[in-house]
Amino acid sequence: MNLKRSVRRVAAIAGVALLLASACGGDDDDAAPAQEAVEVAPVQIDGPPLGPLGDSGDPALGQPVPGLAGTATDGTPLAWTPGERPAAIVFLAHWCPACQAEVAELVDWLEAGNELPEGVDFLSVVTLVDSERGNYPPSRWLADEGWPIPALVDSESNEIAAAMGQAGTPFWVFVNGDGTLATRGSSRLPPEVLTEFFDQLLAAGQG
Repeated sequence: MNLKRSVRRVAAIAGVALLLASACGGDDDDAAPAQEAVEVAPVQIDGPPLGPLGDSGDPALGQPVPGLAGTATDGTPLAWTPGERPAAIVFLAHWCPACQAEVAELVDWLEAGNELPEGVDFLSVVTLVDSERGNYPPSRWLADEGWPIPALVDSESNEIAAAMGQAGTPFWVFVNGDGTLATRGSSRLPPEVLTEFFDQLLAAGQG
């Protein structure tokens, strides 16, 4: 699926939502132990998988999207639950040139003073990790790039990718306000297109 074409149709999709919630540490008075970077970790998937993309159309459109819980690349707990706010999820592979370009372009765009619309949660998932391939480890790659988006690590068997029907990278998933799938697909999204997508998701949720 070409997500750039999907952007033009988003205004017709009712409310898109995903809840991103990061678990907190202890009280301010309690010094939290230093966290170590992680590349893969066990995950919890709450709900049935979406299944693969179809050859023509997406059979999972309108289906409930599973919630996720696990660990961020910085070693802190990270959980994601659909159903409250518009959101976008991007799946990234450290060895993927298109993913590297996607990350660098968005970071540069944000550092130039641009901003994504408020009211949309944005989660990234680090998947397909392979220590034998280039640009490893992904935690260092994202840290070196100054990637500001919360990054959840997939399991060794790539369970999150399988649950979301990931096909190719970067892979995008957008979810309706009621927790059902709005659209998904593999494509680079320039920041300007992503911004338009966010705007339309917010507008759809108000319609």
